[in-house]
Amino acid sequence: MTQPVFFRSVLTANRTQTGQSKGFTLLEALVVVAILGILVALAAPPLADLRERHQLQAQAEGFLDSLILARSEALRRQQRVTLCARANDSTCDPAGAWQQGWLVFADANDNAQRDAGEPVIEVHAALPAAMRLTVTNTLKAYFSYGSEGRSMSTNGAFMAGSWKFCRPSAEVGWQVVSNALGKPRLEKYTPQTCSH
Repeated sequence: MTQPVFFRSVLTANRTQTGQSKGFTLLEALVVVAILGILVALAAPPLADLRERHQLQAQAEGFLDSLILARSEALRRQQRVTLCARANDSTCDPAGAWQQGWLVFADANDNAQRDAGEPVIEVHAALPAAMRLTVTNTLKAYFSYGSEGRSMSTNGAFMAGSWKFCRPSAEVGWQVVSNALGKPRLEKYTPQTCSH
């Protein structure tokens, strides 16, 4: 099929006007790289802040998942399952330093301490150094679920509490709250202070 005379003349004119190859000069490429560098430098602090906020939320969600796991395992196993502050990968810290991480284990003898032979269900590593975790529950060193999926202390009383995750520089923190029945939830809060 032949092209109309008008289109042939426009194509011919374009070919003759742009005899040089198209591309960027070195100067144009350097200007683009410099502009990109400035934009990345401007975006870096907000991106770091965003990453820290997501990391804080992820740690709080990890604790919520551990509570849900402990509750479901207590129902499945029909025995007490306990979360405790972690001294190491197989021992609880009776001082309740949750900052060091936590364990979830089947508590066969109902003493809220992991003894030899009691299976560890989950181990959570220590929190990053810049992050803080404060606990306000009825017994600060552990949190247990009985065979009916209700939170209960070693003497059978109900347990409730909250675990607050924050960073000193952050305006918003996350807290995991468990009610008297042991049902946990995650919510934002505004920390007044954020320290150990």
